Amino acid sequence: MSKQEKTNHEMIVVSFADENMADEVLDTIKKMEDKAVVDLKSGAVVKRDASGKVTIKETSDFDAKQGAIGGAIAGSVLSLLGGSLIKGAILGAAGGAIAGKVIDLGLDDDFLKEIGENLESASSAVVALVDFDQVDQAMEELDQFSGGTILHHTLSDEVYEKLSEVVED
Repeated sequence: MSKQEKTNHEMIVVSFADENMADEVLDTIKKMEDKAVVDLKSGAVVKRDASGKVTIKETSDFDAKQGAIGGAIAGSVLSLLGGSLIKGAILGAAGGAIAGKVIDLGLDDDFLKEIGENLESASSAVVALVDFDQVDQAMEELDQFSGGTILHHTLSDEVYEKLSEVVED
């Protein structure tokens, strides 16, 4: 495996002076994952609107609705082993809904809130925990986004320089 092909597990936080740019960047990272250019472990978009309200949207957390659906399915399967199908589904849905509110599978919520509190009004930030499987190809894809500011990273010097060249110009 060449150095360029080596997997680099990294955390990046890039802010933009546009409320929707971070969504576009995260969508591009997801498309790169489909092409095996990167491996997105977890991602989030943090926005601060013109009135100062902060919103956070994560890629890997599941919400109460998703938990309820998963719990209902699990409860139904368990009820087939002995018991009432409806009771199993109801109990499973209730347990899944509670789990969806309690379990955080993504990025640290306090870290994301801190990012949001430090954003300017009408801006956004993308937060990604990602493996760069093909660094140069990933940078070509990200080159379409400019005007960003790298707020935080765990990148190697080489990858940081490449990312800085493509998003901070």
